Amino acid sequence: MKLSEIKNLPDVMSKESLDKYFVAYLDLIENEETLDSIEVLESLSELADRKVYTHELLESTLRARVDHIVQKLWDVSSAELVDNYAYVVVNLNLIKSYELMKSALNMDLDKQIRGIIEETIDEVGEDIDIPYKSN
Repeated sequence: MKLSEIKNLPDVMSKESLDKYFVAYLDLIENEETLDSIEVLESLSELADRKVYTHELLESTLRARVDHIVQKLWDVSSAELVDNYAYVVVNLNLIKSYELMKSALNMDLDKQIRGIIEETIDEVGEDIDIPYKSN
C-alpha cells in the first residue's frame, strides 16, 4: 500500500474499515529492514487524519503496534521528520513515542527541532492518551 493509495481513501471511514487499513499497512512495513521514515510517517499521518473522524482511540493492540513502529523512526536530524513524527504521535495518541520525543529535550537540538517538540508538548501536556483535549 503506497502513500498515494492511502491519500485516495475517503476522508471519513468507519472505525472498522480504518482499522483494516492500519493493520494492512503495518503488516506491509513491520518486517522491512529499511523504511523511508518520511513516507511511513506521511502514510500514518493520512490514516491519522481519517482516524480523527471516528472520535475513538485506536484499539490498544493496534495502537501499540503503531507506537512501536513510530519509535523506530525517531530521529532528531530533520525538522521535517520531527514535525511529521509529532503529528502522528499526537493524532494517534502514542504514549511511548511521545515520551521518547519529550526525552529529546535533554539533548543539544537544532533550534527549529526544539521548537517543534516544545510546541507539541505545550499543546498536549501530559495527557497524550486523552484524545481531543488541548491545554
